[in-house]
Amino acid sequence: MNFIVNQMDHLNISEISYELIPEDMKIEKNLDGRLVGVNGDFLISGKNVVDILKFPRYGLRDYLGRFAFQALFRKPMMIFLIPSGEEDFAMNECELKKRYGLMAIRMNNFAQCFSLACWFVKDSCVAATNIYGLNPLNGYVSQSRRELDVTLSDGTIRDVCFEPEEVQEAIVRMYEIYRYLLPKESKTAPVEYTSSLGTEVWEIDKSISSEGNSFAKALILLQYARKTGVLSSKIEHYCAILECLYALNKNHKKNIAEITAALISTEDTEREEVRENMKILYGIRSDSSHGDSLKFLKENPDSALSEYARKLDEYVRRVFRVVISESGLNYEPESDRKIQVRAFFEKKSKEFYR
Repeated sequence: MNFIVNQMDHLNISEISYELIPEDMKIEKNLDGRLVGVNGDFLISGKNVVDILKFPRYGLRDYLGRFAFQALFRKPMMIFLIPSGEEDFAMNECELKKRYGLMAIRMNNFAQCFSLACWFVKDSCVAATNIYGLNPLNGYVSQSRRELDVTLSDGTIRDVCFEPEEVQEAIVRMYEIYRYLLPKESKTAPVEYTSSLGTEVWEIDKSISSEGNSFAKALILLQYARKTGVLSSKIEHYCAILECLYALNKNHKKNIAEITAALISTEDTEREEVRENMKILYGIRSDSSHGDSLKFLKENPDSALSEYARKLDEYVRRVFRVVISESGLNYEPESDRKIQVRAFFEKKSKEFYR
């Protein structure tokens, strides 16, 4: 049996554990998985998977070292179980490194989608950068790191508490997001493998395409926005997300402000506030993308920039929640549907603005 463990940072779910894999998928994919809270259980045939990971005989502690081992069990974990195959015993060490490295990336993709899904629920910086593999049958132990630390909307990092109903929503959205990031949607190329002085490197970023369908492209831009703690850069990426979703091709500042206001506001006062805030935010975006000093900071304190970044994070979240539920708004580059999507959003804004 292969155990793939994603260490979940900046997530507080107490001791509760959650099923990740639907019953039909467990059978079809021969895969099981659970999100396990600190001191939580993952029971299989009466045995706790967490205790197996701690068992000294299997060498995870010796491989990681005392401090990394203790840190792993102080945080929630996303654990996947994958049955062993003949190749687990027939391959040499180099071949096993490639096998388990690819297996770790595939299982970590679920954790990355869960991180995005948590953001869909509320402002959060759940991260899954450390991945561990263990096969007690052949004694293979591995450790990988994926450089995808993320920040909150104001650029800070802290643990965020999720209630059970919020976790359940995030798990559902994880699969929705995963579907839109599959290679057919995102145009992602195969991940290439290289080695540097005994360290295995998977060139993940190199495989990511900017030519995917609009939902995939917007989700990738969202990861860039969440990753940076530089607020002007974060705002720039957030605006790019909205431009992508709306398929804008002209009058970007006006259209992005009016469409966002029309799409997410339910009454006149809020609608006007969103529109004016988006004009200010797009001005910050323009200064940032052109390499200029931020005119905004000449008239406002740094704390105001943090507040506007939080506002934009909330706006983008609300837009995403509306748009991603409508598969017809997902368009391919240079397609007729892109023109139709643009017309849809322009019509939406014209309900309130001329």
